[in-house]
Amino acid sequence: MLKQNKNLYGLQFWLLNEIFMLTHIILVKFLVGDFLPIQIVFIRALSSTVILLPIILLRGDGKVLKENIALNMLRVGFSSVALTINFFTISQIQLAQVSTIGYLRPATMSLIAFFFLKEKQSILRWLMITLGFLAIWFAFNPEAPELKLIALLAIFGMFCGSAATIIQKHLSSEMGNLPLMVWYSVGICIVSAPFAFYFWHQPDMTQWALMVLIGLLATTAQFFFIKAFRSAEASFLAPMGYFHIIPVTIIGFFIFSEIPSKNTVIGASFILVALIILTLRETRIKN
Repeated sequence: MLKQNKNLYGLQFWLLNEIFMLTHIILVKFLVGDFLPIQIVFIRALSSTVILLPIILLRGDGKVLKENIALNMLRVGFSSVALTINFFTISQIQLAQVSTIGYLRPATMSLIAFFFLKEKQSILRWLMITLGFLAIWFAFNPEAPELKLIALLAIFGMFCGSAATIIQKHLSSEMGNLPLMVWYSVGICIVSAPFAFYFWHQPDMTQWALMVLIGLLATTAQFFFIKAFRSAEASFLAPMGYFHIIPVTIIGFFIFSEIPSKNTVIGASFILVALIILTLRETRIKN
């Protein structure tokens, strides 16, 4: 009963994370039509920096930021590329398609772990990786050539994001959550600043408020995400993310008049079923 209560307690924070991230996506989708993604990335990171950096300095933990500099810089580089590409793809393709490509994250992480960390992968996982990429090809097969190129760019961004996640997982054994969040925000702010200023388009007051709000939403969502996985078992929460495409598709339909193609629905459903099967199978093996 105690374990179940902890899982339900963690689920509340996961749902709050989902609500804040969905609101974040809506605002990004509204703004990327008027601004280059790199400018939104910069202001998003700057907003988080203004909140997080004073907190860690007031706590006297600033010296922690001097640890693992090389790995943190690498994580920031990968994260900057991944975030910019993600915002760009949101501006170019349907939210349901973005979410479908997002289902490849476990596959990209497995590939990185195999080739760079020499981690062995099961035959079932290799099968699911192959089927996942085939499903993405099927989902974008009827689309125009330029949209296929955007899908490939999105997959590259997914690799960058997965690489950043693997590095963060390694760093989390030596650094706390707040230093990791500060490194992420400050680092992306510094990396994106020159490009943002070069392509700067002056926002009006409403647009400034929305961009700052994007940063606040992302930071708060990250807090809820960390809190959720500290409170509940990862094996309980992980499958919840598989249903992220449902509210995303609803948002795309009602707010942005996006109607997913038959191929997108079939491809996303196929990947979703494959991920659930893989999760259940690997959970059974571990137990």
